Amino acid sequence: MPRPTCPRRVGFFPNVTYFKPTGIPMGVLEEVLLGRDEVEAIRLKNLIGLSQEEAAAQMGVSQPTFHRLLLSAHQKLTDAVVNGKAMRIEGGNVTSVEGSTGPCRWKQGWGCRTKPGARVVFEDNNLPQEGEKTMRIAITSVDGTLEEKVDERFGRARKIILYDMETKEYTVIDNSVNLNAAQGAGIQTAQNVIRSGANAVISGHFGPKAVQVIQMAGLDIYSATNMSVKEAVEGFEKGKLEKLSGADVESHW
Repeated sequence: MPRPTCPRRVGFFPNVTYFKPTGIPMGVLEEVLLGRDEVEAIRLKNLIGLSQEEAAAQMGVSQPTFHRLLLSAHQKLTDAVVNGKAMRIEGGNVTSVEGSTGPCRWKQGWGCRTKPGARVVFEDNNLPQEGEKTMRIAITSVDGTLEEKVDERFGRARKIILYDMETKEYTVIDNSVNLNAAQGAGIQTAQNVIRSGANAVISGHFGPKAVQVIQMAGLDIYSATNMSVKEAVEGFEKGKLEKLSGADVESHW
């Protein structure tokens, strides 16, 4: 009896799920089926640029499993393009998530942490509830206070301040785990910001991978250099901060 598979955690469901060559009737087309877990694998690896280790952790699978998903997706995409087949995105043992968790523990005999179809949500997130229109901004900070400077390295910022523009209250998110990260600091910090429920993010400088993740989540990005967090908030409120359309420094800056 084959071993049951754990649901793969995905953070993206495409709106367009069918692709076909032009000029060929549907009735004569062969079809390739691409699973949602395979789409997530190529999104994390090829579009966002995560390493295989990071992407596997994001999906909650082992690295060999992630590699098989990636290989299968590449083979199916190649088959559809080279041989002129239609492609449908459908199926796959997946669960929708709003954050990353560790690999599946099935091989250790512990079973899956989640049931198929479950929605995993971090207990400490500050996501706005449905109908709520609160403007929250995330600002990188050197010490977690409004008086001290904005931390100019987004990915390796020590603290992130989540500031509510309506109530003028704020909470502090500890990001120190990314200070000495060997790789992926910008991506992990971006994910922390997204999970916080912020609508916009302010820092000194942003690398390309962090920007890609932030923009895919629909957040605006602003630059604030050589100023305190309080001054950055005031500048944002008055429309004086520079809005960035892309990265302003290279990776590993």
